[in-house]
Amino acid sequence: MSTKPASPVFEMLAEELKDFLKTTVDAETVERIVDERIAKAKLPRPIEVRMGETVIGKLEERAHYLFDRLMDLVNEGHGNILMAGPAGSGKTTLAKNLAQALGLEFGFISLSAGISETHLFGRVLPQADGCWQYRPSRFVEIYEHGGVFLLDEIDAADPNVMVAINAALANGMLANPNGQLHERHEKTYILAAANTWGRGGDHQYVGRNALDAATLDRFVLSTLHVDYDRDLESDLALASLPSEQAEPLLEWVNEVREKIVRNKIRRVASTRLIVNAIAALKAGRDLTDIQARYFLDWSADEKAKVCA
Repeated sequence: MSTKPASPVFEMLAEELKDFLKTTVDAETVERIVDERIAKAKLPRPIEVRMGETVIGKLEERAHYLFDRLMDLVNEGHGNILMAGPAGSGKTTLAKNLAQALGLEFGFISLSAGISETHLFGRVLPQADGCWQYRPSRFVEIYEHGGVFLLDEIDAADPNVMVAINAALANGMLANPNGQLHERHEKTYILAAANTWGRGGDHQYVGRNALDAATLDRFVLSTLHVDYDRDLESDLALASLPSEQAEPLLEWVNEVREKIVRNKIRRVASTRLIVNAIAALKAGRDLTDIQARYFLDWSADEKAKVCA
């Protein structure tokens, strides 16, 4: 219990609530409840886009357009959620927003080929006295005590690591290298992010692994397709640039995206392209220069397919 003196406002509210609730309510309790409501009301956080130390765009009180759908899955009772979508579409942002909205700790790991089970489940390390002691990983801490953990690039993970992850997702417990069991907390939410649907590489993400049926079954009816948030991109561009610069930029990027998909070109035109283009335009460059730089390493055939 806090020892700081309560605000006169909360003292007054406490007195008024006594008659309404027919019971004693102290001012500190009222203040705690108000603080909790305010904390929840502050989400989603304002979006601020930076290039180094320079703020190039800012939007107040804005979340990814799929945030409500992600919350719907959580409210249905899903603790394992798969987010599939192109690079730079906001999957990590969605996971962070979920942790903030729920008031929980956040952690993540990118499951590249060099990630082993010890990165996920901790390791036994020698101590100064010669003894060996188990050190839990961030994943184990969140798994056992609650929080949101993002398994990024799950379709690039080593298959042996995925077997261990599957057991943790399905069984409600995991074993550390000492054999000690850790039970999954009721408020542990494990999100997985992938660029594919988990059925192997495609024309853009050729090196991605196929996830086995056991893995995909962990996310049955809890898979979310995450695409670029075009409304957010539009708002950001229009908040950062004059409309005569923002509108041609957005039109060009959206046209390039459609042609990339239609012609199955191994290229990406993500939200990062818009963010970097905004910075370039604000620095005095023009759209023609930005287009030339974007297509710099494209082949003649690729350029022809998008009419570059």
